[in-house]
Amino acid sequence: MTFHRHHRRIRAARSEEPEDIIAGRVAALRPFLGSPGADRGAALQRLLRAERRAARSGIGYDAARHAALRRLLAEVEARAPAGKPNNEKGRHTW
Repeated sequence: MTFHRHHRRIRAARSEEPEDIIAGRVAALRPFLGSPGADRGAALQRLLRAERRAARSGIGYDAARHAALRRLLAEVEARAPAGKPNNEKGRHTW
């Protein structure tokens, strides 16, 4: 005798669009980054490394937070002076 199991699937529904969620995270993270400058870029790089580690392990990963951090880093890099090389690790800054 064969038993048929009904597999229940988890279904998710979003009440907001992804763009709105990411914009909200950007606004929430901005005050914690301090004043604009070189330190802000370094802090964002550290946070992004931690977020990538979380993505690899699957524990504590938040895709919206990751996207918000990438967006903030892009803003910082866009404001960086043109003459200064933008090196992630700070090496070879000749």
